[in-house]
Amino acid sequence: MTLHETGEDPHPSILIIDDDEDLRALLVHALRSDEPCEIEEAASASEARERLERRAFDVVITDLSMPGEGGLSLMQWSLEHRPGPSWIVLTGYGTFDTAVKALQLGAFDFLSKPIQAIEPLRNAVGNALAHQRLLAERDRLHAELRDSNDQLQQQIEQVEDACRLLQQQADTIRADLQRAAIIQRALLPHSTPSLSDFHVNALYRPSQNVGGDLYDVVRLDDRHVVLLVADASGHGLSAAMLAVLFRSRLPLVDPDTSEPRAPRDVFRDVNGSLCEAFPTSGLFLTAAYCLLDTERREATIASAGHPPLLWLRHHGAIERIFHTGPALGLTPDADFAEQHIVLEPGESLLFYSDGLYEEFPGETGHPSEAIAAALEPGVQTGASVLQPLLAPYRGLSQDRDAPEDDVTVLMLTASAGSSALDNGAPPPLLEPRAAVRDVQTLVGTDAWRTILSVQGRGDWTQSAAFSAECTAAIGAGRDVMVDFALCRQLDSTFLGTTHLLCMLADRANLEFRLQGVTPAVEALFQELGMESVIDHMVPSMLPLPTKMEALGVALPDPSARALLLLRAHEGLAALSDRNRQDFGPLLTQLRQELASLPR
Repeated sequence: MTLHETGEDPHPSILIIDDDEDLRALLVHALRSDEPCEIEEAASASEARERLERRAFDVVITDLSMPGEGGLSLMQWSLEHRPGPSWIVLTGYGTFDTAVKALQLGAFDFLSKPIQAIEPLRNAVGNALAHQRLLAERDRLHAELRDSNDQLQQQIEQVEDACRLLQQQADTIRADLQRAAIIQRALLPHSTPSLSDFHVNALYRPSQNVGGDLYDVVRLDDRHVVLLVADASGHGLSAAMLAVLFRSRLPLVDPDTSEPRAPRDVFRDVNGSLCEAFPTSGLFLTAAYCLLDTERREATIASAGHPPLLWLRHHGAIERIFHTGPALGLTPDADFAEQHIVLEPGESLLFYSDGLYEEFPGETGHPSEAIAAALEPGVQTGASVLQPLLAPYRGLSQDRDAPEDDVTVLMLTASAGSSALDNGAPPPLLEPRAAVRDVQTLVGTDAWRTILSVQGRGDWTQSAAFSAECTAAIGAGRDVMVDFALCRQLDSTFLGTTHLLCMLADRANLEFRLQGVTPAVEALFQELGMESVIDHMVPSMLPLPTKMEALGVALPDPSARALLLLRAHEGLAALSDRNRQDFGPLLTQLRQELASLPR
């Protein structure tokens, strides 16, 4: 074990190589008197080679000029087969040029022979050992960094998995809400009963896909019609469900006599039902209920904590009809009163939820004047009569009017005319999320690498750009890292291209790192006997750059494409007899195609 191979501090190991026995003894004595160390001697390069093959050393001190093989040749062999030690060369007369070559090969220091003083030797060895300790510390920090990177990558993958899961859940919830919005609008009235001498207009806009507002227009018999607006507390799905529950529990008629029930009795019963269902939940809603006698033109009204109804008189006056009891669902023994009005020809009764109430404060602090002014009676007719009330919400959404609170408006007018119910368009069903392109290769860089990420299915359409990017990096002396963590399949052209690039990087003595190789892709490497590619696979994962760009997929011209396919499959065919047999017909076809193309 050497200093370079461990983060601990063992006794340093030194190998002294010289054919002069007396000089070796002098060097051993000088170094052992300095600090505890393990020292071995060799009288020749061949003996030193045997010792270097047997174990690693921190420092090697060698004479450059020895009988037989010289120190420079030994150093060159060690750099290839036993790298790691710091080399100190001893130069005698006539070996200075050789010492310069040794320094160019990476020798740490040189000393002139004969050794006149011990101190320079000790300093040189001490500096070399300090250098080895720095290398050991560097390697230890790199190992810790790799471990940290692996842990960080695992955490990133876990976070990405969690984000994907959350996104899937969000898409599911969004789709459910959109379907709920369609269902909720289906529960709203889409037409009104035939009303002689009356007509009804309605406007409904939820703030979200679903809302807590509800309205209805129901004929009970030949002369009685119920008009209803309700607003459940809160927003979204819970408010919508409460509104639907409220509507399902309304006892509009007496079950024994089938006669219309008085509004106050309707509210009393439904309030008791809600309080019983939700005794401590704090769920409540406000509502305005009108029983219209079309023959007598009389409206009997009960309001449970709801914003005031507006009675738009024929002479231009506006009267407010305030609530006649508390909100529903708060107090089980609540009592409700009623108000009776007679609608003269041309007069209107306006119901609305507080979403509209909040957007029309009016100069006097009450919305009635502002609402009445927005309606401009006599100017708008039919389905467009209530559209001016949406003016405050225009521009809040690109695809539809989207108030911050649910808005519902219901207007009963005592005159003949066409009724129109505008419930707004439900949101379109969730479109499938755009799929990641099946074939995609991303490229990025760090300080010393070009980094590529092969995603989906790597095929021949990506091979040209992939090969060009890697070849350019290798030509520039840069290492290459290819990440296959998101790759599920490679075709034979991409496989052959990867094999050729590994060989090119090996010849340039550069790293060609293949990380995150999935079992499916590794099985392809093994099936085709791509041992040289498998040798480049690494178990640890280095993080990808935060910014990566997609490689282009522009296909080369026919000649370049045929040449690309030919070289990739020639590389695979050369790996085994089986590959040669499997790819033989294709190679023949590719050669014929290439020969027929204009050059």
